[in-house]
Amino acid sequence: MKFKENRPLAWILAVIAIIASVLISGHVSLSSQRRNIMNSFYDTMDADLNTKSSYADNLSGVASRYIDRNSEYIVSMEEARDMLLNAKTPREKYLASVSITNAAAALYDVLGTMSLNETDERLRRSNYADIVAIDDILKRTSFNKDAEKFNNELNIFPANVIASITGINEAEYFR
Repeated sequence: MKFKENRPLAWILAVIAIIASVLISGHVSLSSQRRNIMNSFYDTMDADLNTKSSYADNLSGVASRYIDRNSEYIVSMEEARDMLLNAKTPREKYLASVSITNAAAALYDVLGTMSLNETDERLRRSNYADIVAIDDILKRTSFNKDAEKFNNELNIFPANVIASITGINEAEYFR
């Protein structure tokens, strides 16, 4: 039997080709959208987090001139900074960022009870203010809204079918 004469087989092959084409193009499109969202995080917010970490280190440096390096305040800040350095995902980086902010607030408060020289008092205030300012910048980014929009689209037909078949996962939030 000739292939040209076997219409049912031709139809089956055509349907398979169409399904494969939809899955491949859908996968490429969805993975590109997800990659763009995640790149926006790593290209901008990650740099802000690194800057925040530097300010935290500066605040610890000021503190180390007045309190023991092994104090709970400095150790807590170092642990939070290490947590950020080891964080890979937006969620992990968010949790580390919150830890840095909390440790910085505690360090700021304890240093506020001490008699710092003029320069160190200025550094205490400015480094803490910069940490808080970066938190504000991070809150104002569109990353979570973009991730939410992508995730909502990913849960609607036909994207949900394509995603489940081709292994596209939701974008992780920075929260």
